[in-house]
Amino acid sequence: MVVVAKGDKVWYDDGSKGEFDLPVGAVVKQADSGQIVIVTDEGQEIWVPASESDKLKIMHPSSAEGVEDMIKLGDLHEAGILRNLQIRYNDPTGCKLYTYTGSILVAVNPYQLLDIYDAKHVEMYKGAKLGALPPHIFAISDSAYYFMRRDKRDQAVIISGESGAGKTES
Repeated sequence: MVVVAKGDKVWYDDGSKGEFDLPVGAVVKQADSGQIVIVTDEGQEIWVPASESDKLKIMHPSSAEGVEDMIKLGDLHEAGILRNLQIRYNDPTGCKLYTYTGSILVAVNPYQLLDIYDAKHVEMYKGAKLGALPPHIFAISDSAYYFMRRDKRDQAVIISGESGAGKTES
């Protein structure tokens, strides 16, 4: 039995075993009188009987807030990765379409023009260590260029994704 309190962030798994069914993030709205009420990330209110509290798992703080490098996720599973990308994409301070997984850069197509591919950004990332600044394609390219010059060996940057994923923009 999971013990939760109002305001706790949790993973809710309704037990569906379909190919695309994953636990969803939620916030505990109420946790008393034998019922737990949660509100999912999509805004759906769900009543979970206390007898079914095993459908809830406490969310690690890193998964609740989102991280720039997914290696730091406490809940490193498919739902945690997708939620982290969604949190960063929907960030109220601005769309954060780039996220690291170690030295791998994950990009989410914003389907809008962003002012992040100018000379100012090139200069900002020039010579900066990977991870010292927020994730960006310029950080990856500068890192590859640095190691090419230092080691006098070819470097490769692989850009992969489905049609419309944003490869050309990157």
